[in-house]
Amino acid sequence: MKKPEKIRITPDMIINDMGLENVANFFCEFDTDGDPLYGVEGEIPKVHPRYDHWWIGQTDLSFTVDLGGVYRITDIYIYNNYGSHPATVRMGTPFKWELDKIITPEGQKWCNFKIDFDTQFINFTFNNNIAPSEMLLYGYKVKNIAREVPEKKQHAKTKLGEFVGMNAFINDADDINRAVNYIREYHPWLWTTFPDGENTTIAVNPSINKAWDFDDYYGRLHKYGINVCPVISSHNKRSPKDGTHPSTDPANYMSFAKMLFQYVARYGSNKDIDPSLIQVADDQEKKIGLGYLSSIEPLNEPDGTWSGREQYFSPFELAAFLSICYDGHCGTYKNVGVKQADPNMKMSMSGGAGLNMNYLKAIEFWAKYNRADGKLPFDAINAHRYCGKSVDKAGFIKHVDINIEDRGDVGEKVFVGVSPEEGDIIGAFDEIFDWRDRYHPELEAWLTEFGWDTNQDFKTSTSAHAYAEYTGRQVQAMWLVREYLLLSSIGLERAAMYMSRDCGPEETAIGKYGSSGLVRFPIEISANNVIQGNKKDSFYYVYSLKEILGNTTFDCEIESLNEYVKVFKYVTDDKKARYAVWCTTSDGTKVPGYKLKVGEGNFILAELANEHYNGKRSDLENKDGYVTVNVSENPIFVIEK
Repeated sequence: MKKPEKIRITPDMIINDMGLENVANFFCEFDTDGDPLYGVEGEIPKVHPRYDHWWIGQTDLSFTVDLGGVYRITDIYIYNNYGSHPATVRMGTPFKWELDKIITPEGQKWCNFKIDFDTQFINFTFNNNIAPSEMLLYGYKVKNIAREVPEKKQHAKTKLGEFVGMNAFINDADDINRAVNYIREYHPWLWTTFPDGENTTIAVNPSINKAWDFDDYYGRLHKYGINVCPVISSHNKRSPKDGTHPSTDPANYMSFAKMLFQYVARYGSNKDIDPSLIQVADDQEKKIGLGYLSSIEPLNEPDGTWSGREQYFSPFELAAFLSICYDGHCGTYKNVGVKQADPNMKMSMSGGAGLNMNYLKAIEFWAKYNRADGKLPFDAINAHRYCGKSVDKAGFIKHVDINIEDRGDVGEKVFVGVSPEEGDIIGAFDEIFDWRDRYHPELEAWLTEFGWDTNQDFKTSTSAHAYAEYTGRQVQAMWLVREYLLLSSIGLERAAMYMSRDCGPEETAIGKYGSSGLVRFPIEISANNVIQGNKKDSFYYVYSLKEILGNTTFDCEIESLNEYVKVFKYVTDDKKARYAVWCTTSDGTKVPGYKLKVGEGNFILAELANEHYNGKRSDLENKDGYVTVNVSENPIFVIEK
């Protein structure tokens, strides 16, 4: 028998069932813990904070360690700083654990538990409020497991017209909708659903409140060529959790998955559905295969912690939810889920509150061991990210995702929005893209919320603040366009700014996202469904971006030979070039007389401006393959005729 040794556990070895905790802290003092199996004393383990929401502390915490090979586990040492509290240890096949035992270490000393079991995976579960301080594993490897790291697969770039989107609502005016070609439509499920397990019905024409006609809404935007993706979200009166089964059992989400089948059967393109399967409210007409929708998204930010435990979905809960929503959990349940209604309908994962690689890894882990095909139950990775920074009283600056890191603690920190370049929106996707391109190249990638407020109060933590000669509205407009451009360069398939309209008067909307719209309050809509006034600069900038680059795809970044200037090249289907040029700073930098190499041909300049739907246009002189332009932080476009 080999001599047991301490096994070092690193964060990349941990699958976190709750998705929130920094559970690597249970193993973080490896070098100072001593070697208790062999009587070598170390430092007394510290108690590390792991969470920042009170309700998390009241729940059970569960996580799994993947050792990367099969080990003979001989001993588990646990140190409890406070009292004697039980923990459950499981080993063997995930979700079918062959070893399952409860251990209860005493307080304030290293307690040893003999195991003698061969395993690759070890699961720990305990009440988070009385969790151990530190753990050590002892054993030795008995079998190597080769891990193939596939080569990355390149993704074809998406046309900008299909890529540029926004978050919107059924009661937005038609001309606002036309600012983009992709709309993420916010849609709480109780607007159109009577949840009742297998007997769930929908009401869409009219909706349950009798106020809206979704047949007309989707049909009208389909006619305009606008791709609508409903994000059918939770509702404060009814969680998607039926409460009929354990929360990690797909059957617990039958009502929601049944609703998706009915919704997709109506608005998808599959006409070959038995009419007897259609379940609508008594005052509704049955319709099949209208062809108005090609994608759908179940739930918005289910990993958000601000609504408490009932609304929060752990990674395993969300995996089970997505599995039945996607295809009835590999067809286990018939006539439920998106793919059983229309195999060609795309279903994204629920838009995450942030870019969380650990959350994705946990969903992948659940799917591998619980789905018959072992595959991820969605067609697109989907997340939100808002570029910002925190500044504390000492002046320390930290760049953050405002959506998940701003806790409203304005007494200690001030949170403000920053440009997409300063917020490193491209680098934020590096880890997720590496994982996607190697292991799941079939998946698309969407960013379905980003943006900035135009209210100039610093308490608006996503505020696009006025600087130099630019107003806050101009800054919001410039930053939105710059983020669309940056995201298009890394291969996202969809990007949706937040959102179509302000939530209230711009001057008093001091909360996050209250003034992040393309349109200000008050909003007046004519009988012809056209908005009257109050369009911000950002409306015209985003509209112009769609018009200027709509029929192009990103080609490459051109070396600008100027540290402040970025140049992206886009090409049309007939190989005509279009260049986006801007300064990446946010301090008023200008580069006058910049010479852009374009080669042969005739070119025009398009400048983004308020009240212009296609940019301000002017001819450019081509001298020996170069055009001369004035570059600022407001993107300009050089267009080959």
